[in-house]
Amino acid sequence: MQLPNEVLAHIFVLGAEEDAMFPVAVSHVCRAWRYIALHTPALWRRIALDTGSLAMWGQRIHRAKAVPLDVQLAPLAALSHLAYYNHVQLCMHVVLPYIHRWRSLEVRFGGYAPFLWNAALSGCCGHSAAIEAPALRDLTLVYPENDDTKEYMLFNGYAPRLRRATIQGIRLAWSPSLFQNLTYLDYTHHGFTRGAQAASEVLYMLQVSAALEELRLSFPWRGDLASRYALSASFSRTVHLPRLRKLALHVDGPDIPPALTYTLPHLSLPVLRSLYLISHPAPKSIPYTDVSFPHLRTVLKALPRLPALSLLHVAHGWLEERFLASLLTLLPYPGAPHLTLTLEGPQITHGFLCYALRGAGRKLRGLATVRAERLTAEGILDVLNRLNGMLLQSATHVSSLSALYIRDCAGLDWRSLQWLSTVGVTLRVWEGGREVDLRHSRATKRARFP
Repeated sequence: MQLPNEVLAHIFVLGAEEDAMFPVAVSHVCRAWRYIALHTPALWRRIALDTGSLAMWGQRIHRAKAVPLDVQLAPLAALSHLAYYNHVQLCMHVVLPYIHRWRSLEVRFGGYAPFLWNAALSGCCGHSAAIEAPALRDLTLVYPENDDTKEYMLFNGYAPRLRRATIQGIRLAWSPSLFQNLTYLDYTHHGFTRGAQAASEVLYMLQVSAALEELRLSFPWRGDLASRYALSASFSRTVHLPRLRKLALHVDGPDIPPALTYTLPHLSLPVLRSLYLISHPAPKSIPYTDVSFPHLRTVLKALPRLPALSLLHVAHGWLEERFLASLLTLLPYPGAPHLTLTLEGPQITHGFLCYALRGAGRKLRGLATVRAERLTAEGILDVLNRLNGMLLQSATHVSSLSALYIRDCAGLDWRSLQWLSTVGVTLRVWEGGREVDLRHSRATKRARFP
């Protein structure tokens, strides 16, 4: 059976999303496939300038005809500084004449060379309609090692379709005409300012991008002293984010950056459903050594009201019993269990859960544990008994927490908990990143807490 040309073309386009060189491969299989490939402009829209020759990418732009382009530049750093700079500039010269056709722009620099943003973006800056980006929907600019403080105004301030942005290591002029329609923002502050000044910059950005539905925010650690953790009284405005449903606060240093605690009190998040408190885990070579951030209490003082929160994810450095217990106390109780709590990290033990969740039984609808190597089935069962206020072994149904999720917890014999489904507790398990089909797993003896 021969597939119609339209179906083959669609398959080719899907393959090209995974592999930039896929169009070349399929166009050399046979004459029929080559005809289909050459007559499918969308197949050639992905322009990955870090592979192949620049002449080849020019030819692919020609084959894409009028289709919007997805431009990618992620060069290797095994060059001298001058060669690296010149290579970036040459790559961008290939695509700059087609800036009006860019659907997405992704630039990532893994190594260091001075003024790389100038090499990549100078052609996108200025006051001319020729550099406007009317088709641009997705913008990714990442250069963690950047030390150039220059501020860039892109695309003459005009990209009306821009909806998604990932920004790290660059200072941008946050023009309303460019960023006011964003619905997704992954923003790591450039680090050239800190404390209250950094918070002020971010608050202005969020005020411009008030249509955001998803936000990931991170401030780089700059070794700020603990004495600077007092909340700021210098901001008088409140930034309303009426559509924001998902917020991730990422900390990549040894403590909470002061800029974060300056920012949080000035946010209004009336419909926020999901809050992620994230940090990097400790090195695998040193097990069970994740240490909580010293100044978590300042976050409790800074958090705005979260009336609609239904999912809370707390990981690694954010895991501290007293902080978590106080945070759960601050969350509203609408009259029925509503909150799914995910805890990730080696600090999670039976004792940790008993202390942190001691007053949260009525609020919790679901509990998830991720990579909690020291947690046992007996321990988790005792926690469930405490949260539900009854011995589940002799119960017919649960009154509170009704879902348990276990992901990559090596020391937890989840098979001994499969009977929980008989009392109304949903059990789902992941091992090695894949969900286990519990219908075909053999249960072991029931876990019981002595």
